[in-house]
Amino acid sequence: MVLFIFIAAPSFAQQEITIQGKVTDSLDGTGIPGVSVLIKGTGKGTQTDANGNYNIKAPSNATLTFSFISYRRQEIAVNNQTTINVTLASESEVLDQVVVVGYGTQKRSQIVGSVSSVKSEEITKQPVLTAAQGLQGKASGVQINASGQPGSQPQVRIRGVGSITGNQNPIYVVDGVITDDITNINNSDIASIEVLKDASAQAIYGSRAGNGVILVTTKTGQSGKMQVNVNTYAGFRNMTSKVDMAGGRDYAIYTNEAIINGTPVGEEPELLFDPNNLPNQTTDWMDAVTRQGLVHNYDVSVSGSSEKTTYYFSAGYFGDQGILKGSKYDRFNARVNNEYKLAPILSVGHNLTVTYSKSNNIPGSVFASAYRMSPAASIYNEDGSYGYQPGLNVGNPVATINYTNDFTNTLRLQGNGFISLKPVEGLTLRSDFNFDKTNGDGLQYAPVYTVFSAQQNNRSRLNVLDNNRFYYIWNNQATYNKTFAEKHEVNATVGYSFERDRATRSNVQVLDVPNQRNLWYISQGDVSTITIDPNNNINGGDLVRRQSIFGRLTYTYDGRYNISGSLRRDGSSSFPVNNKWGTFYSIGGSWNIGEENFMKDQDLFDYLRLRVGYGKVGNDISISGNNLAALLGVSQTGYYPFGFPNFDPVLGINYNQIRDAGASWETTKGVDAGLEFGIIQGKLSGSFGYYNKLTDAYVPVTIPSLFGDADRVVYTQAARVRNRGFEVALNWDNRVNDDFSYRFGGNVTFNKNIVDEVTGNLRLQGGSLGNGQIVTMTQVGEPVGSFWVYEVTGHDDQGNFTYRDVNGDGTIDDNDRVFVGSYQPKAYFGFNAGVNYKQFDLSFDLYGNLGNKIFNGKRAVRFGNDAVEQEVFANRWTPENQNASGPAASNTIPRPSTYYVESGNFLRVNNITLGYTFDNQKWTFLKDSKLRVFATAQNPFVFKSYSGFTPEIGGATSGNISDADRRNAGSAINSGIELDVYPIYSTYMFGLNLTF
Repeated sequence: MVLFIFIAAPSFAQQEITIQGKVTDSLDGTGIPGVSVLIKGTGKGTQTDANGNYNIKAPSNATLTFSFISYRRQEIAVNNQTTINVTLASESEVLDQVVVVGYGTQKRSQIVGSVSSVKSEEITKQPVLTAAQGLQGKASGVQINASGQPGSQPQVRIRGVGSITGNQNPIYVVDGVITDDITNINNSDIASIEVLKDASAQAIYGSRAGNGVILVTTKTGQSGKMQVNVNTYAGFRNMTSKVDMAGGRDYAIYTNEAIINGTPVGEEPELLFDPNNLPNQTTDWMDAVTRQGLVHNYDVSVSGSSEKTTYYFSAGYFGDQGILKGSKYDRFNARVNNEYKLAPILSVGHNLTVTYSKSNNIPGSVFASAYRMSPAASIYNEDGSYGYQPGLNVGNPVATINYTNDFTNTLRLQGNGFISLKPVEGLTLRSDFNFDKTNGDGLQYAPVYTVFSAQQNNRSRLNVLDNNRFYYIWNNQATYNKTFAEKHEVNATVGYSFERDRATRSNVQVLDVPNQRNLWYISQGDVSTITIDPNNNINGGDLVRRQSIFGRLTYTYDGRYNISGSLRRDGSSSFPVNNKWGTFYSIGGSWNIGEENFMKDQDLFDYLRLRVGYGKVGNDISISGNNLAALLGVSQTGYYPFGFPNFDPVLGINYNQIRDAGASWETTKGVDAGLEFGIIQGKLSGSFGYYNKLTDAYVPVTIPSLFGDADRVVYTQAARVRNRGFEVALNWDNRVNDDFSYRFGGNVTFNKNIVDEVTGNLRLQGGSLGNGQIVTMTQVGEPVGSFWVYEVTGHDDQGNFTYRDVNGDGTIDDNDRVFVGSYQPKAYFGFNAGVNYKQFDLSFDLYGNLGNKIFNGKRAVRFGNDAVEQEVFANRWTPENQNASGPAASNTIPRPSTYYVESGNFLRVNNITLGYTFDNQKWTFLKDSKLRVFATAQNPFVFKSYSGFTPEIGGATSGNISDADRRNAGSAINSGIELDVYPIYSTYMFGLNLTF
């Protein structure tokens, strides 16, 4: 009997029981779907259903582990309990939050740099193509300028502009793949986004991190049963704001006045319109080229795990029929993220996504033509031909759309494969191969047509474009994490990486191809007219190779004091032989004040943390499209006599583009400090930050012609740009009761940008309007790309502007120009709020900026008899209206002046969403499922001072600017000038989220 008792006792102790319960969020009490519920020490487990409920069989003395991304892990002993309800605290509430950083993860309490985290649901609730656009207003220090053009990537600036003429966008690291374009990523596949904002956080990426780093982590399978998610939405888009143009009659009056004012005294003006028979019709050209756009998205994902495998599969479609007639963008994508546990210490896996996109492209210059086209002209004449305005060299924009055939197709495969080995406790060895393969082709066809002399094409033209790129990076790293004597935690990472980036581009043109799409092939044209790259700026290729060794060491004492440093040595083929290698580093520390003994008895702070860091990072992106290490441009210099006695002529050649032999990285050094806190039982949390960074920037320097350089320009590091500022972020989150909770929060960034010092007397002009005028100047003591214009003081007796003679020499010239601000805001901010009541949820967020200026370039560009805005017409100077704010009607090219510089302040309602989640206890068909329906308004309102289409403007892209200016169009010296801007639109949509 005694023997039987001893044998049976373990069986009784480990008797399996059925345990059920619900896992809820600590803030709003809602059930959390997909939480992993594991029996500790085994591979057995389950997942919570769509409402947070779970059911599992486990030994009565077992321990259950509850874990889910963005929540703090919990372990609970069963102790014969059959019902266990669990409340998980969001990791954002506690310092133990695990945050993705470069080449690993760290606890929030251990981070010494400035890192902003954005939850995936903040991105997915918006009808945007890319997560970069969804970041707008969500993170302090991050400025987003989005375009309305379908398929476009927004312009992103992190803590100001450092590079003057180089690339200023951050890099994105998607599951280890470094890229500058994430338009291929389905937003529903994203698990988290981290923005590394200061050098101490960025330095682990060395020469690629000068403009900031955005880490994108995609979803993986969770332990437990299979889960299916379906997300869809559909809606329409409208232009958010329009510009009121003068009607046909007012336009005719203005045009006649301009002709009269420009006619020399004593000569008879040749009026464009009969003063006794002015036109009565008004064509709304902007309405003629735009439409109500459509947007729709569908995606489905399947995730889960087995004993040794986790899996995540998704497929999706995104379609955007833009507000510009004829434009369209379609994207199809699929993703497979799997991990296989081959042994307790060995696992392998992959994160793969394939994307196919196609677009119908309409030139953005159509908007400029619609703005400038005469409202007195008809879209079509009575005979069906296209209308135009005699005396005005602006093409019919509707004809431009209808005669445009521009198609692009892109197939992109991106992802990685990895192997992870844990040979001993605390040590992880990982090797991953990351790649990004893109194959793109384009087709452009222009038929024979004639609208009028300035808008015609006498021979059909076909261009076939091909773009291919293969990039890979092979990372090998070792990470060791160990805690000694319960108080000393060491986390060390060392690694090696090798990168190769190869791209080729070609553009082949042929004439006289039939206007029949099935015959649009090079062979169908006049083969004698075949040319390669007729514009001389597309054909070619790039090859960049990099090698790197890197390391990071973090030491934590007793959860209170942290010190962390990183070191990276990079080599890049972008630079001359003697300057290919650079060293980048960071050092920082943090103090978890809330963990100190003297804080134990206080009730105000839930946590309080102070951090400070310093580091150096770089930027090896080519400057203005030129590889700094290459000697480009070979020219023939003529014939030279050589060889006695005949002196035969020999053709000479030389390099006509000089490069800086000392070219190296654009480096940025900076200091960052911050204070983070949580009070009132986690209801209020926030942070304060300060940063000061200095960039050694490349600028074009003019050299004497005797050096033989064709354009007398050499790019060299001759300027230092400083950005310093403050960031504030505050969030309030309160659950009043089981039925009602609310939240609100905001962030604001104050940034001061200035050219701190220069080598020599740098005065870099920019901002070409394409009419011979420039509007920006970059020089020491001023922000990059400052508007440099004439100050209007009044009118002369003819109604022309008069300008201040700054130097008093009696002549108005460039020496009399003044600085009147720049496009870079002094402050930009975001605000968000949300309310949950029973099954309803309502949220909204705002975004805006203050203190910047915009140059109204479309008003300032006149080539003769262009259309005018109603405001310009009403406020023009006339003998009867001599107190007018504007000048007299004129067809001359105006001087860039303060008249065209306007405030860039704006406040935009970014998103309003109302949702309803069905109660699956009342709707039996939703058992074990979760269904939410919602309605969203994206960008419904914008409050702005600027009179143009949109205050969010990147670089100037007028169709009249030179190729060199176009390459620099996105740079800071050309920003904030409205010429060919694709207007921002408002989106109204309905959708649903289903989980089962």
